[in-house]
Amino acid sequence: MSEWIEPPKKRSILASHSLTRRVLHSLDQVQPQTTHALSQKLKLHQSSVSHKLKELAERDLVVKKGKSYCLINAGIIEKNTLEWTGKTLRCIQDHKDFILSHDISGIPASFQVTMGVIGDCWENIENDPDLPNRAQEIIIPLLKEGKYFLVASSALVPLHQLTVVQAVREGGYLQAITTEKIIEELRRNNYALKDELLRSRIELFGRSKINLHLIVTESCLFLALPRLDGSYDLENIIVSKDPGAVEWGRILFYHFLSGSEKIDLNTLDLPLALSKQL
Repeated sequence: MSEWIEPPKKRSILASHSLTRRVLHSLDQVQPQTTHALSQKLKLHQSSVSHKLKELAERDLVVKKGKSYCLINAGIIEKNTLEWTGKTLRCIQDHKDFILSHDISGIPASFQVTMGVIGDCWENIENDPDLPNRAQEIIIPLLKEGKYFLVASSALVPLHQLTVVQAVREGGYLQAITTEKIIEELRRNNYALKDELLRSRIELFGRSKINLHLIVTESCLFLALPRLDGSYDLENIIVSKDPGAVEWGRILFYHFLSGSEKIDLNTLDLPLALSKQL
């Protein structure tokens, strides 16, 4: 009979993972550090740090140079991965109610993993029955400050639309991605897109499916998600002015753009059947 080996306790696995992250985070690729210096920096016993460094060296994450250690390429990748994962896990905990009550399927998996970049800095503007216009009173002034707009959305939000169009009219620039349903609605009712002066500063793209409402300006990220029943929650909007969050939103926009088809604005005033023939 083989000897029973008790599986490691969950707490010890988590503690090891945490120590790995802390050691990797404290190491550098250029400037090697001794175990003594690291143990003082981390306020840990030197033997614990030494054991962890030996383990990381065996995994080819760090390299020993004399009595010191520094990161190598695989270690840099793991360090960054652990940091991103840690931020996203904190984001889930800090905003659990919002995440559980909204459909996040419109955010691609690779962007879900990196949502931590907005987790530490997003301001979730929640609906307040006593202040029904609170969200728009915060968002509209921020939109008015923008000059360059990236929009990916399957929802028409009149106040957002009017504010962005006015900014474009005053010299701004807009790139927008939306669904065929919204494009048809714009074809019937959006006179701004039929203004030749504005057409030179607007690019419109069609995509088969988008399941969020995203606006990115030079300095702000705005993100609204559907509720679990499919209706858009435009009273609970994520807003962030953090540069990292803005960049996350900009990359997300270009992810959608890569699978989109540019719409000829000159066909917007034509019947749909004829515009498709052209």
